[in-house]
Amino acid sequence: MADRVRPFLREAFLLGERALEVFFHTSNVAKYLQARAVFDRVGLRLQHFRSTTEPYTEDYSLGKERLLTRAVDEIKSRVGRGTIFFVEDTSLRIEGISGDDDFPGLAVKEWFERTPFADLDAQLTLRARDRRATVKADIALHLPGLRRPLIFHGETQGMVAATPPTFAPSAQYPWLTPHTFNGWFIPDGAVKRLGEMSFEESWKHDFRVRAMLELINRLEEYAVILNISPPAYSRRNKVTIEGQGTLWKTDRQVLIVVGRTCAGKTTFGERAAERHNFRFLEASAVLRMLAEGAVDPGLTAFEIADTFLRSHGADIVARKVVEILDIETDRDVVITGFRAVEEVDLLKRVMPDARVVLIEASERSRFERHLARGRLDGITTMTAFRALDSEQGMFGLLRVAEDFADIRILNEGSLEVFWAQVDAVITHDVQAALSGISWDVHPRLTRDRNQTYHALRALDQTGRPLDCNEIEELTAAAGHRIRYNNANKVLKRIPGLARRIESPNMLVRYEILSAGRAYLRYMDRVHRE
Repeated sequence: MADRVRPFLREAFLLGERALEVFFHTSNVAKYLQARAVFDRVGLRLQHFRSTTEPYTEDYSLGKERLLTRAVDEIKSRVGRGTIFFVEDTSLRIEGISGDDDFPGLAVKEWFERTPFADLDAQLTLRARDRRATVKADIALHLPGLRRPLIFHGETQGMVAATPPTFAPSAQYPWLTPHTFNGWFIPDGAVKRLGEMSFEESWKHDFRVRAMLELINRLEEYAVILNISPPAYSRRNKVTIEGQGTLWKTDRQVLIVVGRTCAGKTTFGERAAERHNFRFLEASAVLRMLAEGAVDPGLTAFEIADTFLRSHGADIVARKVVEILDIETDRDVVITGFRAVEEVDLLKRVMPDARVVLIEASERSRFERHLARGRLDGITTMTAFRALDSEQGMFGLLRVAEDFADIRILNEGSLEVFWAQVDAVITHDVQAALSGISWDVHPRLTRDRNQTYHALRALDQTGRPLDCNEIEELTAAAGHRIRYNNANKVLKRIPGLARRIESPNMLVRYEILSAGRAYLRYMDRVHRE
């Protein structure tokens, strides 16, 4: 079911009592940030060996494998053999100027710095030389106790572009830039240069991501073995392991970020992870992990979510998130993308101090961001985008998100402005001179004035479907009259919380759903607090 080109969340990295600690030795910050983005999306923390110079000597005459092996030996001699770490080297073969050996090969960085695009283009244009190129990434992994490093390879074939790059570098993803060979290289099957692609477009074309995923597949196996339980092994010595405290005993910061498609949820999570060292969990990634092999892979993303949640309960993803957070208790957490009321209700019951952050943006802004993301999901018109919004709203939460929000962000500015808003929310800098942030907005309406609450309460108390006349009578008797027409309007706009029943020769009736009952529990709890 999962798209194997994209990194996907691995349960082995999330739930084991023992977690792998992996270091990337590199002086190239952009390489590290790209690797961390890949690792974050599979659920494994990547640490950086920080150095202002290359952490090892690069002798290209040794060849790729010997160079990487010597690099690992050099690092071991300085930092010791007890850590898990890896190094990476990139190489390039341009067919029109290569012979038996790749050119520029491992010296691609130095070659690129001294070679203008016009010079390469002139060489390739002369006598119509072959413009095909292959970019390669090779990773050497050191494991304590293993003498030789393990080598992982990824490569992407394509063409040298016919014109120099004119696009701007990505402010958010510095490896997507015109200032490396990525700006000159068009991968096979693509129409853009690798460096000018959006973050999501680049996944399936990136040579380094391919090597990283090979590495991660092996690390996943090690994580499973690290946490394997009897009778798969025997212990030679009895060991007593101290139990961990549970998540509700910690003072961690937990942010639940909700909002419509392309409002900025993922960018919020990435900023929290990269700048503030938060654990970033996407609900959709957890769902894909859980549904792997359990749902027909031919279904759409909405159908997969709907089918799985109906079968396993609307709070199944939230339950798995709680399980993950109860094991890893040492980091602040941001969770994005919940769609069901039951999910937020569960998280707030387990972690009462969690804050719900609602991100809002205009439909036009969100649609433009959707197009810029380059996802190949066939949604290229505003009509189709609105249909996607409607689908997501069917799960319930987005229809009533304002009632749940503690903080609201209006994301209509530049990326830099949004980053500043995110930083202010994370640091709880109420005094920051920033527009677009509303603090302590929860609840939007008091319970007495909330017609959604009272209409659902009437449905819940009777335990049967009601028509709008009956709802008016019951709410009037309770001192919160909702007139017939208003009852219909209120309930019609929340299909995920109350089901509309239309039958011949009968008035339209409504029946409360589990999401509606979760909404009532949530509002009752907030009212008490």
